[in-house]
Amino acid sequence: MMTFLQHGFVLLALPKTASTTLEGALAPYASLVVSSPPGRKHLPARGFLHELAPQLEEQGFPRDSYELVTMFREPVEWLESWWRYRAREDARPGRSTAEMSFEAFASSYISGDDAAPTPRGRPARFISAGGLVAVDRVFAVDRPDVWGRWFSERVGSPLEFGRRNTSDSRPAELSADLRADLLEHFAPEYDVWRRLQDTGEWAGARGTRLQ
Repeated sequence: MMTFLQHGFVLLALPKTASTTLEGALAPYASLVVSSPPGRKHLPARGFLHELAPQLEEQGFPRDSYELVTMFREPVEWLESWWRYRAREDARPGRSTAEMSFEAFASSYISGDDAAPTPRGRPARFISAGGLVAVDRVFAVDRPDVWGRWFSERVGSPLEFGRRNTSDSRPAELSADLRADLLEHFAPEYDVWRRLQDTGEWAGARGTRLQ
């Protein structure tokens, strides 16, 4: 998470959506950078509203004085990115997916298997609070032409975004039935994703109830 109050926005770091890349380019312009621990770096919208927003208001920055911004990834690709990430050699013991197929990983995620090395949250919940979208603007992570321009304009300087945290390239195979189950499971996420397809961003998202 990074705050850019002098530039009128706060960036929430949804996991597996280029947050390390963004931090590398944007950190010099930020008034606050929270890069660890993971629970603070990836503070969700509801946590931000309950914990940090009141502090910012006390400092003279009420909620409507800045945009709350985040990135978003195609939902199945987001889950696949977790699977690849946890196959790395430095994965925590018992949390590696090196010997686990994406089919098994996805199935465990849907079933909510606490013993599996799957993420505990979901993107739609990350951006929501009280059942409604709590961020103002969402960017599609695969549209750097859109978000790169927006961030550059906001900080008033051309930015270069390198690529980091690359993971393994195993084929992520899914059966037709499991893919259909994932599409159903991710209905709220695909509600967001559809809104990003035409322009690569969703402005005015706050207050929307997702499917």
